[in-house]
Amino acid sequence: MLFLGSGPMNMTVERVSYLHENEINEFMNAIKHALRPDIESNALEVRRAVALVRNGATNSYRYAPSEGAVIATLLGVDSENVRLSFNNVDANCTCGYAGWCSHRVAVVFHLYSQHKSLNDWLHEWRRTESQQMALSIAERTPDAWIDVLTRLTQPLRTIDMAENPGVFIHESTIVNQKATPLIPFEYEWKPLFELYYRLHVLDAGWAYVKSHLSAEPTSFFYGKWYVQNWLTEQLGKLNDSVNAIGAKPKLFEADAFHERVKDLVRTFALGNSGLFQERFHVYRLFWQQLFPFRAARDAELTILTNEDSEEARIFIAFFHLIQGEHDELSELVNHVTAANVATWLPLAKLAENNEETDALAIIMHALLPFIGDYVNESVLLSSRPAFVRDIDGLFEAADFSEELRESMFAQYGEPGVDVYADFLVERERFGEWAALMHRYGVSYEGAEAGGLKVALASDPSAVMPLLHTFAMSFIKEKNRYSYRRAVKLFKQMKTGSKKSGKVDFWNKYIDTVREKNRRLRALMEEMEKGNLNL
Repeated sequence: MLFLGSGPMNMTVERVSYLHENEINEFMNAIKHALRPDIESNALEVRRAVALVRNGATNSYRYAPSEGAVIATLLGVDSENVRLSFNNVDANCTCGYAGWCSHRVAVVFHLYSQHKSLNDWLHEWRRTESQQMALSIAERTPDAWIDVLTRLTQPLRTIDMAENPGVFIHESTIVNQKATPLIPFEYEWKPLFELYYRLHVLDAGWAYVKSHLSAEPTSFFYGKWYVQNWLTEQLGKLNDSVNAIGAKPKLFEADAFHERVKDLVRTFALGNSGLFQERFHVYRLFWQQLFPFRAARDAELTILTNEDSEEARIFIAFFHLIQGEHDELSELVNHVTAANVATWLPLAKLAENNEETDALAIIMHALLPFIGDYVNESVLLSSRPAFVRDIDGLFEAADFSEELRESMFAQYGEPGVDVYADFLVERERFGEWAALMHRYGVSYEGAEAGGLKVALASDPSAVMPLLHTFAMSFIKEKNRYSYRRAVKLFKQMKTGSKKSGKVDFWNKYIDTVREKNRRLRALMEEMEKGNLNL
């Protein structure tokens, strides 16, 4: 039993709590209305206060009955004293914080818990806010939905950029759990709520997602995979909700929501930075699926022309692309520079997907002078081969000449070898293909995957020197497995020589190989088994 020092008499905390029950309830109501569980800073103060109570930090009191006040010293907190005045229903703390700090809240919680359940109060406090959110959603106004969803997703905005991705995913899961009871019962409203919710979740988590997915590829690889999966999931669900709604509102009351979502999408796409391809995807998803009408697009174009940013220019170009306005698009691509290649590429890919060959050609001609430097300076080394394949595919789709496409391979360097190899094989230029393999020291496995079988079947004499190089490298490894691989190559060369009518050449060649390596008994055995002479 805890006693309070009070001059000539002592009084238990339980007794003080009983005598001032009404005032303590007033304090609790004040806390309830001042601190909201959906605001992270408020929720944090409450959590800290609960921790102080449970850790026994609120056990040092002095009671002044003449003043109707309790003065508490919080143990473990440097010189923080809280004074509760029951006469004035007022609380003060030496920490200097103007509002309900965790120290004030902890003292009130401790007194309240003497006769009532603090856990029940906390549960009701959190449930009441959920009910208020549900009532706001039921108002069916964009402002009400935006207010609720902004508060609901606030924890994702305040999470520290250095926090473990697992914590971010956990916070997102909690937000999802809180959102589930808010989903409207009416079938017609569900996809619209989902659309608004996913937009808010993406916007709230964007800073964290960008900081992790834009980092060096070697940093926290597993965590980046976690975050990438989260982003992919959110974009997928947003796409599903857009498709569910369709191009025309199902309800007259939903018109205001459709109008307001234009602002939300524009704010998300232009108000954030990084991962432009994903932001562009969201923007075009809405404008291609939900707003196909010319009047709405013209109004959006007017807004975009007042935005002073390179990304806004891409969105303007997007509208000219989907509306077939090639003259306007040609004017805009004059702004392409080495610094903004990455922001124009998503538009080029969209043109390819839409089979807009003329528009794609306009964009790719503008990008052409900068592609070589961009590949070598801005694209990660591990991503360059795939990037080169994509770029060459765009040039091909834009009907660029083969001469121009081929001239670009010299700028790509080694990352472009696989694509250039395919280019040469498709045109049956096997001698040049073999020279390319030689030049870059491509392994046997790489050559086999890059067209060796086709070359050997079509023009065996062109690849004989290359096969000889591979066979000699296997022999140098000096183990039976490698000898067998060399003999396998010799058999392919034998078949090619027979096909091209070079029987004498082949027999002299294979006899020379035997003579030079006659001391390698295991190799001789494998060559004998191979029956390599014609």
